Amino acid sequence: MTDAWCLDTLPTDVLILIFNYCHAFDLVRLSEVCKRFYDIVQSETLWIKKSKQPVATNQTSEKFRKRCNPLLCLRTKWHVSNNWQYGRFEKKVLLEQKTKLMPWIQLTDNVLWWSGGNHFCGFRRTHHRFPENSRILVSNNIRSDICKFIVREECIITGHRDGSIQFWRKSRSDECIDFYCSIPRAHSCDVNAVDETCDAIVSGSGDGIVKIWRPVGERIRNVPLATLNIADRVWSLSADPTGKKVAVGSAGNSVKTSLHIFDLECYSESDMLKHNWRRGAGVLDMVWDSPQILLTCGYDTYIRKWDLRTGTCVYSWADPTDAIVYCISSDYYNTMITGTQFNCKSVLWDQRQKNYLQLYFMNLSRMSSPVYCLAFDSTHLYGATDQQLVELTFSGYSYKETNYKNILRYH
Repeated sequence: MTDAWCLDTLPTDVLILIFNYCHAFDLVRLSEVCKRFYDIVQSETLWIKKSKQPVATNQTSEKFRKRCNPLLCLRTKWHVSNNWQYGRFEKKVLLEQKTKLMPWIQLTDNVLWWSGGNHFCGFRRTHHRFPENSRILVSNNIRSDICKFIVREECIITGHRDGSIQFWRKSRSDECIDFYCSIPRAHSCDVNAVDETCDAIVSGSGDGIVKIWRPVGERIRNVPLATLNIADRVWSLSADPTGKKVAVGSAGNSVKTSLHIFDLECYSESDMLKHNWRRGAGVLDMVWDSPQILLTCGYDTYIRKWDLRTGTCVYSWADPTDAIVYCISSDYYNTMITGTQFNCKSVLWDQRQKNYLQLYFMNLSRMSSPVYCLAFDSTHLYGATDQQLVELTFSGYSYKETNYKNILRYH
C-alpha cells in the first residue's frame, strides 16, 4: 500500500495544469491555502488564458494601450473586467455647469479633453485619479462654439460652428496649449466632423461638403486639396488606421446611403457598401476596429459592424431601449460602449454576444439628457452629458454593486 498523494506535494507543473481548470474566484481562495499555492497563483502563467476572455480589459490593441492609465497585469485584468460586468464602480463628477451644451471629449493616457460651447479644457490623469488643480485651460472664450475636435501628439484640431477650423499647439508635457493658426472660412456652416492622417486633414460640414486639407506639419493653406459633395448633412467622419480612406456618416435625408467611403489617394467615393438604408437613418458616430472593420451608430438605434472586404453589414446590435445611439467607443478588439438618447445611459457590449452586458447611468437624478460622447480605457469610463462630465472607476475591490443588467429584457 503506497502513501496517499497530497495536493501540496505535487510538482508545480502538475498543479498548474490542475489550477487551469479552476474558476478565477477559486484561484483567489487557493492562494490563501499556503505560501506555495500563493506563489503559483500570483504568477502570470495561470492568468494568460483567463485574461483573454473578459471584456474592457483586453489590452490587445496598441492604439487602446496608448490611452490606458494604468496598464493592467494579467491577474488584475480579470478582477477589473468582473467589476465592469457586474456594475461595481465609483462615480465622480469632474465638471458641472448650468448651461445645457452638446459636449465632446477625447481621451489620452495622461489627459481627458473636454469641449462644450466655446469652452475648452483638459484634465490631467495621474495614477488612477485626477490630482488637485489638474485642469488645463485651453480657452474659456473661443469666438465660435466647438462642434468636434481631435487630439494628436503635437496638436489639437477643432471644428467650429462658424465654419472655421483652428489648430492648437501642445507642449510636450501638455502643460501649455497655444493657438497656432486657423482656416477662417473652411466651410459655410458648422464643422461637425474632423480627422487627420499623416498626409491630410479631413473635415465635414452641415453644408454636405467634405474637404481635404494639407497636414498640420506643413503650412496651412485656405485652399483645400479636394472638395467632395455628398449632398447631405455630414454628422461624422473617421480616417481608417492606414490613412488611405475615410468613412463619412451623413443624415440620410436626401440620398440613398448614410455611409460613404472615400479614397484619400484619388479623392473619389467608393461604391463598395451594399445596404438597404431607411430614410433618415443617419450615422452619428463611428470607429475603425481595423483597416477593414468599421463600427457605426446613429438614428436607426442600431450599432452596425461593416466588413469592407465584402462591402456588407456583417452584424448589428439594437439598443435595448430603442433609443438613438449618439456615440460609440471601442477597445479595437471585442468590447464596445455606446451612449444613448435617453436617461444618461451608456451600454456595455461584447461583440461575441447578441445581448448587452451591462447598463451604466451617468446621472440617476437627471434622466433627460443623452450621453453625447464617451471614452473608456481598461479601468475608467468617461461620459459627457448636457450639463456634466462624469467618471466611472472600475479598478477597486470594495465597490457597491449597481447591476442594472436585468432591468431591461429583449422582446
